[in-house]
Amino acid sequence: MKNKMKLVIVAAAICAFAISCGNSGKGGKVLFESDDKKIKVYENEVNLELEKSLFSSGVSQKDLTPDQITQMKKNIIQNIALNRALVLKAKEQKLDKDKKYTESEDILKEQSLASLAIVNDLNEKVKVSDSDAKAAYDANVAKFQRAEDTVKLQLIVFRASDKAKADAALKEVMANPADFTSFVQKYNGNSGTGTGETQEIPMSQLAKSFEPISKAVQSVSNGQVVNSVIPVGTNELYIVKVLQKNPKGQIPFETVKEDIKTQIRTQKRQMEQQTFMKSVADEFKLTNIADKIKDVK
Repeated sequence: MKNKMKLVIVAAAICAFAISCGNSGKGGKVLFESDDKKIKVYENEVNLELEKSLFSSGVSQKDLTPDQITQMKKNIIQNIALNRALVLKAKEQKLDKDKKYTESEDILKEQSLASLAIVNDLNEKVKVSDSDAKAAYDANVAKFQRAEDTVKLQLIVFRASDKAKADAALKEVMANPADFTSFVQKYNGNSGTGTGETQEIPMSQLAKSFEPISKAVQSVSNGQVVNSVIPVGTNELYIVKVLQKNPKGQIPFETVKEDIKTQIRTQKRQMEQQTFMKSVADEFKLTNIADKIKDVK
């Protein structure tokens, strides 16, 4: 589950600077074009939005896996395309001429710049080292225990009526198990997004909810695919890859290091943001602003 929490934080930051999301400098190759050719998304603007999203989260590309970066880019492409569609709809309704828009452009720009000022300050102050994470781990070692064996899986799901399709997909997967994620995106009908990865699941929970899968993975090693399509109940069929098998007991520091660093970084950002906001309010004499606001009814 390495870097999972970090990815969630970064994903939440996509298009954080809303005034510019989807309107960045266009250039480079086209990564997406709608069927009617009205909407295009370009490589340069996706890379710029990625840079901004990482910056707003206080992380860099080296903190994430290649798959996570790819997933972020796909999310960004979807966000830009949808944003661009909404803009076209707004222009159809001549909302770009409406004073609620034209007279608020400066305020929107100020809000974006204010957000950038906060992020810029926090990124300079919120640094978390491996030694910081190790100290937190050692101080809370009892919290990093597995009560039982767990497993993390990657799944492709079919309706029970699609048995022939599932069998054909399994042959493809077994021939190229390293490309499992691409097969997830091909067969799960999610328009190229999602990885089919589960959270870390206790084996007792898996046995209770998905007993056929629980039995099938017992003899399968990390990185391997179960060599048969697994029926679960009367409605679903599964192709299953075992990503991780984790024994009960103490969780090694290296396994949770990045998650610990993310937690510490998040806590530090919250505290440092409060401190920064107060310092700015003090500098510009805004501490008692509520008492000085007049004639507001």
